[in-house]
Amino acid sequence: MAAATGQRRYVLERIAKGLCARASDAQVLRVAIDGPDAAGKTTFARQLDDILHSMLPPGPEVRRFSADDLIIPLHVRRSNQAADPQWVYENVYPLDRIREITVGDPAHEKPGTVVLVDGMSLLRPELADLWDVTIYLSVPESVTVGRVLDRLDAEDDEPDAVEARYRDRYLPALKLYREIADPVSSSDVVIDMVDADNPVVLRWGGM
Repeated sequence: MAAATGQRRYVLERIAKGLCARASDAQVLRVAIDGPDAAGKTTFARQLDDILHSMLPPGPEVRRFSADDLIIPLHVRRSNQAADPQWVYENVYPLDRIREITVGDPAHEKPGTVVLVDGMSLLRPELADLWDVTIYLSVPESVTVGRVLDRLDAEDDEPDAVEARYRDRYLPALKLYREIADPVSSSDVVIDMVDADNPVVLRWGGM
């Protein structure tokens, strides 16, 4: 993974400095990096992780995981059951497992540790109490679909089939999430990621 440069580097470093300042007064600082599919959440989290490691004082650690590692299997997402967007929203992740990993073992966390979790729909009511800082990466639906199609390989379904699943299942599920949780309004930091190399911060949230 290439290091961030330019405007992207500036945004990541400013957020990292803000997280370091908040972590200095916390036993553990839990950070959600939320957003729709293909917004660039995992890459953003990895780069933020790298920068945080260089900024934190000796002792505190960075612990990071992607909720997408726990997403329901592809054959389930393609099933008739998953044709219902509400079912997709309610079942896409094992929420209890996300909570378990995020909380970890507080008794053994070093003071000032930062936990970075990236994924979709992390600000839903069932998980909202977990987060000390919330970051929302925003892209329109057209960008989500375009990026998903661009990263298909020879082993994937035909592009038309993938696009149909997004149109009929996944995008409506994400829309339902936005209606329930309103992540753009509720997040501390909101970033327009249409141009991933030149992100536009719409709200800094005190960072």
